[in-house]
Amino acid sequence: MPTKWQVKNLPYGVLRQAARARPIGKRNVPHRTGNQSPTSSHKGGKTTLIEELACDSAWVVRFVALPEAIALMRFLNLSPREQLFQRAMVHLQMALEDGLDRALGLEDPRAILCHRGSLDPLAYWLARGWAEEEFFACTATTRREHYARYDAVIHLVTAADGALHAYRRYPEAHRGETPEEAIRLDHLLRRVWGRHPRYVLLDNAGRDWAAKSEAARAILSGLLANSV
Repeated sequence: MPTKWQVKNLPYGVLRQAARARPIGKRNVPHRTGNQSPTSSHKGGKTTLIEELACDSAWVVRFVALPEAIALMRFLNLSPREQLFQRAMVHLQMALEDGLDRALGLEDPRAILCHRGSLDPLAYWLARGWAEEEFFACTATTRREHYARYDAVIHLVTAADGALHAYRRYPEAHRGETPEEAIRLDHLLRRVWGRHPRYVLLDNAGRDWAAKSEAARAILSGLLANSV
């Protein structure tokens, strides 16, 4: 069966290899063998990693990439200050994943690398001071259901934490968070995803980007090999 991964940079992302043995939710949707989500906070490297893999002839045939759901949210006329915004993010992320699952079908062996995971919005929910239990009530989900969607989560720590020279914000990049805010979100994402049975943290200590990218590739290779 095919594999799906999510790759993210915390705090708003997770690199996951998530396998769904059966669908999450009410619909009878056939699932691929694995999902992987790279997660990271802003400027942790998930987008760069996926772009590099897409240009690598050895990798391009092994995966498809799922963009971030946040790119669609600006068309919904919802404010991030509303709890409904995060609820919409959760269900939109799930819908994108499920739709790509269906499109590829069980016969396609490629992994799906997702920029974000369905539980990422919880980090932003917590950052606004809202209670965790209210998040699960509002979204009609459980932590266990979110974790079950992914075989693995690879957390690429934000460059703001340990590689400040590489951290970029508006107008150089589409992120408004200060380094301190990015680090706080990164820590919240560790809290959100840290209990996943296949959670891997890739920090910036003693690594330049080339070393961090190589470490992420090695992790992904191992996850893919184990999902065959």
